[in-house]
Amino acid sequence: MRRDGWKQVLMWVFSVLLAIAYFLSGLWKLLGSEAVANQFAGWGYAAWFMTLIGLIEVAGAAALLVPRAAPYATAALGVVMLGAAYTHVANGEAAEALRPLIFLAVLAVVFWLRRQQVGPAPAAPQQPAA
Repeated sequence: MRRDGWKQVLMWVFSVLLAIAYFLSGLWKLLGSEAVANQFAGWGYAAWFMTLIGLIEVAGAAALLVPRAAPYATAALGVVMLGAAYTHVANGEAAEALRPLIFLAVLAVVFWLRRQQVGPAPAAPQQPAA
C-alpha cells in the first residue's frame, strides 16, 4: 500500500459512513416523520425548513461519494451541522449539540483528505500578449 494509502482508505470509510448517515437522516425528514416534524416545530422552524434540510442532507450524501463534489458537500453539510448545534444550544439542549459537532469534525477530516486528493484546478491557458 502506498504511503498515503491509509488516508485514502480512511477518506472512503468516513465518506461512505457519512453518506449513509446523511441519506437516512435526510430521507427521514423528506418522508415527513411526525416525530421529526414535531421537533422542528418545537424549535420554531416551519415545515418547509425540515424539507430543505432533508434535501440538503440527501444531496450532500450523494455528493460525498463524488470526488470533485465532495468538498462542496462537506461544506454544505458542515453549515447544516453548525445550525443543528446552534439550534440545540439555543433550545436548552446543550448535550444534544455534541452529535452534530462530532459529525462536523468528521466532515472536516473528509474535507481535508479530499482537498489533498483533488488538488487545485488546472490553470487556464494563457493568451498571447497583443
